[in-house]
Amino acid sequence: MEKRTFYIVTLGCKVNQYESQVIRERFLEQGYTEVECIDKADVCVVNTCTVTSTSDSKSFRLINNVKKRKKCVIATGCMVEDKDLDLSMFRGVDFIIKNKDKYKIPYIIDEIQDSGSKKEDTIITGLKGHTRVFVKVQDGCDNACSYCKVRVVRGHSRSRPLNKILDECRILIRNGTREIVLTGICLGAYGRDLARDLDICKLIKKISEIEGDWRFRLSSIEPNNINEDLIAELKTQKRLCKHLHLPFQSGDNDILDRMNRPYTREAYLDIVRKLRDAIPDIAISTDIMVGFPGETEKRFQNTLNFIKLVRPMRMHIFPYSKRKGTKAYGFGDNISNAVKRERENRLRDLAARFSKEFIDKFINREVEMLVEDKESKEGHLQGYTDRYIKVYTCGQDSLKGRLIKGQITLFKDNGSAIYRPYLVK
Repeated sequence: MEKRTFYIVTLGCKVNQYESQVIRERFLEQGYTEVECIDKADVCVVNTCTVTSTSDSKSFRLINNVKKRKKCVIATGCMVEDKDLDLSMFRGVDFIIKNKDKYKIPYIIDEIQDSGSKKEDTIITGLKGHTRVFVKVQDGCDNACSYCKVRVVRGHSRSRPLNKILDECRILIRNGTREIVLTGICLGAYGRDLARDLDICKLIKKISEIEGDWRFRLSSIEPNNINEDLIAELKTQKRLCKHLHLPFQSGDNDILDRMNRPYTREAYLDIVRKLRDAIPDIAISTDIMVGFPGETEKRFQNTLNFIKLVRPMRMHIFPYSKRKGTKAYGFGDNISNAVKRERENRLRDLAARFSKEFIDKFINREVEMLVEDKESKEGHLQGYTDRYIKVYTCGQDSLKGRLIKGQITLFKDNGSAIYRPYLVK
């Protein structure tokens, strides 16, 4: 009996979310119907992540859960690219499909010959479950961070053609998208492999020319990819949200060197200074890793002091996870889980303090909110300002998916705030 219903489970980053949408639209093109729960699906795709050992555990748990339901199980994503994993753990999976073949999944399971007309670089028309739509502009990474598995499983940096990205953005905006998030594994490397005069700044300029009531933002971008030209684009392009996520991982130079990160704490601080000189109220969020091998209490204190200088509006804090196949896997001086947890808690206290400090600057100021297509447990509408402040407001469901203006009136908790919209028709 022909299998005609499907369900997709996605773990991990924005790039994976985008690629799941490509798979979804390909299934729909082939006449499949998407269902809302695993039990109703004939085919279940698990788009895995391998950024940490926790990600691996979640991926395997989901795959095993689907296998118990006697479905056609497809495992894809970064975990299946990991040569250091015991692939016997995939026993019982019907198809194991690599990242480069994700877009072929419906054709593979239906044994349809790919004639070459089904190009990998397709254009999505939306992003299910998301008001903000992720647009993948680049894949892979040429950096060599000693802890990172993603660069191993994703390969070298590859950029999408500029015209494809622009066409996709136009379609999304025409279909009602009000915020686009440009994303990639190493976003700042965009264009270098395609042409000498193509880079992230040119991409920003071209996208900004698309007409309509919409905005866009950059996802995570490496500090060493921030230059004067990019700062100028951030300052002058009205559609471009004044928010950057700049991962720094550690505020100690010795640890940064062991991580093989291509900058020092002094260089990062200089970037932050230049950004704030150009845009005083720019939102800077960041990633920080705790418990990297060799992170003594003194070195962790250097990170705490560093954060007090940067004062990010939001921090993603996570413990170091050993990944077989990376350089750091063989490092000594490992940090206990108890110490990692204690350091995470100290960082979270700082994160909460600086988040409130940043939001307080916008109390009673006019800001623009994108209303998400979901509600809080209390029934409030929620969304984000262009500075990536999460806000809650009262209003009709008709506001969902719209950009509206109003004022932040009160700091709420956990880095969020209450928002009062102006009268909206």
